[in-house]
Amino acid sequence: MITRRNALLCSCAAFVVAGCANSRFPVTRPGQEDLPSRDITVIRVTTDNIAAFREPVRRPSAQPGANPPPSVGRYTYRLGPGDRLEITFFADPAGVTDTTQFTPKASAVVDETGRFFYPFLGSVRAEGRTVGQVRSELTTRLEEFFASPQVEVAVEEFNAHDVIVGGAVLTPGRQSLTNIPMRLVDAVNVAGLAADADSSRIEIRRGGSRFEVNLLSFLANGSPHDNPVLLPDDFVFVPVASENKVFTFGEIQVGEIQLTLARKTLLEVLAEAGGIDRVRADARGIFVFRRDDAARRGFDVYQFNLTDAAALVLAAEFGMAPLDIVFVTNDPATRWNDTLSKIIDPFESLINARSTGEVLAN
Repeated sequence: MITRRNALLCSCAAFVVAGCANSRFPVTRPGQEDLPSRDITVIRVTTDNIAAFREPVRRPSAQPGANPPPSVGRYTYRLGPGDRLEITFFADPAGVTDTTQFTPKASAVVDETGRFFYPFLGSVRAEGRTVGQVRSELTTRLEEFFASPQVEVAVEEFNAHDVIVGGAVLTPGRQSLTNIPMRLVDAVNVAGLAADADSSRIEIRRGGSRFEVNLLSFLANGSPHDNPVLLPDDFVFVPVASENKVFTFGEIQVGEIQLTLARKTLLEVLAEAGGIDRVRADARGIFVFRRDDAARRGFDVYQFNLTDAAALVLAAEFGMAPLDIVFVTNDPATRWNDTLSKIIDPFESLINARSTGEVLAN
């Protein structure tokens, strides 16, 4: 089984050998002399390694945490300050000595200390407990005053716990948690996604950790780990889709192309950009610049020779990733060094500016 790393190594080895035999394509050995110092790896995409590139590698989150959050197991609502309880009391009439001081049905609010008052019993602790635990305590303590007491406890108003949803949503704000588990898709549906929302990189901030979830994967494939249960005080941040796009430069229409839920290939990007310039472009020099790690200085550069019919098939299989840069040159052999000097620095500035914006947004 070919791993991505092995595929890269194999393709690079084949790339060097081919470069010695052909001075025009792929990029020649002299054209690669300064690449290691700039952390640039040139990869010639072939039928032998295309399997490793059909699905693009997602850029890992620069924030600490897992992706997505670990399972919380069985969800249990625990009472807290602000919750309003409805308590219903039943007892054997023969065992009731004084009914004038007791109401069969009562409403109680958990105060700021996490407790509530109940007749005959005084202060009862509720915070951090389930309704079943509160009911058990009330039943046990009421046995001192009534024969065979039965108590039912329910939450009349859920006010103690909530989550906050913000970012690219229509109605940001707090959403109360109840005894019914709230999953990410529920919170997002209530808030509503803005037109520029990127639901493939939703961030959940929980305590001191940050998790990234691809909600689109759940909607497309039903993967449960991409639709986690939300917990009290979770903050859900929906980013804008500013990074969920690819850029096109060179002998092609310069611009940005939005990525969507559907997988998009290099051939589709070239077509959406209007195709390469038939007069100026050299189809032997189609490059995709990619930085898989946001902390990395350099790039992996994927190289295609679209004059070869087989390469067209490769381009139709090569999956694009966010912030990929497609560059079409007019002479891949003699102007490779010029290509590096003219586009690497601007590309780095472009991506670093977007990364800085993401940090400031957080």
